[in-house]
Amino acid sequence: MKKEQTITKDYLEKTLDKRLSQQAQVIIAAVDSVLQKRLEKVKTELKNDINNVQTLIDGYVKAQEDFKQEFVILKEEVKQIKQVLKKKLGVEIQAF
Repeated sequence: MKKEQTITKDYLEKTLDKRLSQQAQVIIAAVDSVLQKRLEKVKTELKNDINNVQTLIDGYVKAQEDFKQEFVILKEEVKQIKQVLKKKLGVEIQAF
């Protein structure tokens, strides 16, 4: 703007609109950056939580499978013990 020119309302509005638009873009970029960082942090924490739950579930399932296998083995051993008692001692064991 030249010295002899006067500041008009139209000039002020255009200048303010331009400046406000630039400031809005800077603010939006800053907020977006902060939100992206927070989102990444939340995603990382969520992944860790999911992995921890998956590990707990895997441990529980393994314990159940081990228990099931132990039960099958024990059941067969009891069956064999009953057969030996019946054959050697003539004693038959039955559940009521």
